[in-house]
Amino acid sequence: MPVIDFFFKAHEPGLILLAAAICLISSYACIGLLRHAQRSRDHMRAIWTGVAALAVGFGIWATHFVAVLAFRPGFTLDYDLGLTALSMLIAIVLCGAGIAVAVRGTNVWDRVLGGAVVGVAISSMHYAGIGALVMGGSLQWNPGLVATSILAGIVLGGLSFRFGMGQSLGGLFSGALTLTGAICAMHFTAMAAADFSLCFPLSADGSIDGFWLSLALAFISVLLLALALGSTVLDEADRRRTERERDRQLRDAERLSEVSGRLELALTNMAQGLGLFGADGTLQLYNQRFPELLGLDLEQDLTGISFPQTCRMTLLGANAELEDVDVQLAEVLESHQNLIRHGGEIVHKFSEDQVLRISHNPVGDGSWVTTIDDITERHHSERAIAHLARHDSLTGLPNRARYAEAFDWSLAKVKENGRKIAVIAIDLDHFKDVNDSHGHAAGDAVLKSIASRFNGLLRDGEVIARLGGDEFAALKEFTSMDGLREFLGRLDEALSRRIEDGELAVSIGGSIGVAVYPEDGNDLSKLLSNADLAMYRAKAEFDRHICYYERDMDEQARQRRDMARDLWSALEQDDFYLAYQVQKSVLTGETTGYEVLLRWNRPGHGNVPPSEFIPVAEECGAINAIGVWVLKRACLDAAAWPEPYKVAVNVSGLQLAQIDLIDTVRNTLFMTGLAPERLELEVTETAIIGDKHRALHILRQIKAMGVSIAIDDFGTGYSSLETLRAFPFDKIKLDRSFMSEVENNEQSKAIVRAILALGRSLSVPVLAEGVETLAQLDVLRVEGCTEAQGFLLGRPGAIDWNDLLEAGLSA
Repeated sequence: MPVIDFFFKAHEPGLILLAAAICLISSYACIGLLRHAQRSRDHMRAIWTGVAALAVGFGIWATHFVAVLAFRPGFTLDYDLGLTALSMLIAIVLCGAGIAVAVRGTNVWDRVLGGAVVGVAISSMHYAGIGALVMGGSLQWNPGLVATSILAGIVLGGLSFRFGMGQSLGGLFSGALTLTGAICAMHFTAMAAADFSLCFPLSADGSIDGFWLSLALAFISVLLLALALGSTVLDEADRRRTERERDRQLRDAERLSEVSGRLELALTNMAQGLGLFGADGTLQLYNQRFPELLGLDLEQDLTGISFPQTCRMTLLGANAELEDVDVQLAEVLESHQNLIRHGGEIVHKFSEDQVLRISHNPVGDGSWVTTIDDITERHHSERAIAHLARHDSLTGLPNRARYAEAFDWSLAKVKENGRKIAVIAIDLDHFKDVNDSHGHAAGDAVLKSIASRFNGLLRDGEVIARLGGDEFAALKEFTSMDGLREFLGRLDEALSRRIEDGELAVSIGGSIGVAVYPEDGNDLSKLLSNADLAMYRAKAEFDRHICYYERDMDEQARQRRDMARDLWSALEQDDFYLAYQVQKSVLTGETTGYEVLLRWNRPGHGNVPPSEFIPVAEECGAINAIGVWVLKRACLDAAAWPEPYKVAVNVSGLQLAQIDLIDTVRNTLFMTGLAPERLELEVTETAIIGDKHRALHILRQIKAMGVSIAIDDFGTGYSSLETLRAFPFDKIKLDRSFMSEVENNEQSKAIVRAILALGRSLSVPVLAEGVETLAQLDVLRVEGCTEAQGFLLGRPGAIDWNDLLEAGLSA
């Protein structure tokens, strides 16, 4: 009661509240930093111990002097600077010692002891601070209250560390409140124990008054507040880190449990066989799949058997003969011994129905893990893929890559034994007709039938491959030409036999070209090229199916290459020119138009007939560019004519296959200014039949512009009435071959009469080509032919309009 009475009557309430706030903040900061130091290690623990000591030491000191400022002894107090600083140092050092004891301790009594040392620091600081008061007279003490104050600081200090160093948030607040109680109880009890009645004010050198002390206390208060906030942040960070660590540990535990479960499940259900062999070579652990793949007894316990015993049991299970087991076992152990020491895998083919891959993985102490995979299906798939990579998918014959490998093998052999190799190119003669007439399914059936015949005729040293489309190639190792001729005879017989497949019944035939190593070339590329040249010679000669390569074929090929090069140069240098052949009415003799004829004066060779350079232009791809040039030049010339005659331009099959032909015609008419009705395009039925639907679509688009379309060379190609029905041609051109004998050959005259009658029935005019005599012209006039052209009416050449105009005026 004396203490309580003293507290309320002898102190300024506002400053008391400030002292309590400082005390509480410093206590909270101390406990928070104390917990953080406890969780730290090594030098960081020492750092955080010092920070906690500063927090509580400043707090005790600031609480003491704010409370002293609140005390009203009846006179003004001054303070000795040195003793005041010493009291602060005592608080910080002793608190640091107590905190160090608590954070380094291993049990709860170490924490209580550390808190008790802090209680001693509180008492020591207080009485040192009282000693720093500058005053006169005699200060009297109550021994009982002095003892009580010291005891209160020690007991409550010990309890504060006991409560505050737990892990819960409640422990933090309990420790802070208890430490606040220790500081306040000790201070106010000690102040009540002092009797200031016999004291009076006194000034001395080096003393400080209350104003400067207040400033120092304010600074310390802010510092304590910052330390308190810092301890809160650190405590929250520690709490989150602890939670994260706990969560991680839980996840690791769950993951470990899951992995353990999966491992057990994997060992039971894994597709691989797994066995663990010890350093002594005995089987220590295995799953059920291990004996199952090796063909061992699933009921037998294999634990403890050696690796050689395992191999022997496996060989016996694979139906090996007893007398062969030891030989095979020695080979197996030798192949596995190095793999067991260094690691690796080996594939064992026990039978067509079982192929195993066995892997050994050393553990490091002499033991190893063996895994077994059943790769039977994979082995079969790889063999199938390897076969497909070297064989044609449709016919099953070797493909180009396999053919090249066969040539290399044969080449290596014949270089040793002095034999020869025939490289043979084979091309089916009428395969395109089968595709066009019967469809691609029929074409595939023909190829498979031919391939089956080829497979049936092969003997040692003979290979036949499909290179693509209807192109085949064969190899034949031979010593005498009789052997080669016999093989070629078998090939020719297989090609010439009639093919019957369901409703399909066709005779194909083929052309065969032969080149011989080493006379005709030293590598496969050269030999195949030469065999192709020979094959094309056989295809061009109607009485031969088989042709051997001859050196003059190279000269012909070279000439065609040179001509192709010169054709491109002629396009660039504008070496082509046009000739025009007149077309006239048979009845009146009036000019109806002119046909454009392309001419080429080849440098160093003179004029080359179109029959020679047009096929080469089609082969080298120049025909489209040449066709565009002819169309443009002809339209420009016709647009400049004084008379509006038609101009007829031939279109090749390759041009007709290009959808761009529509835009080419449209743009040419626009740029030259020629009226569409004055342009006539001549196409052969052979050009149309290649892709009939596409060609007729293109011709309809061009006809819609107003351009006339004539079917050229009618009577020499398919002469299909279906083609005439499918497209409304503006003119039929009767081929010149029928006119040469029309005067005295009744059959030729009958054909001409039939075509002319067909034209009349379809209301399509007919123009006859190649009219060279008056008798021929008379026949045409009698039979009702509409137009004609030929040498009789005018030779091809440039048009002299002056002569034509004079002839017209004189007429």
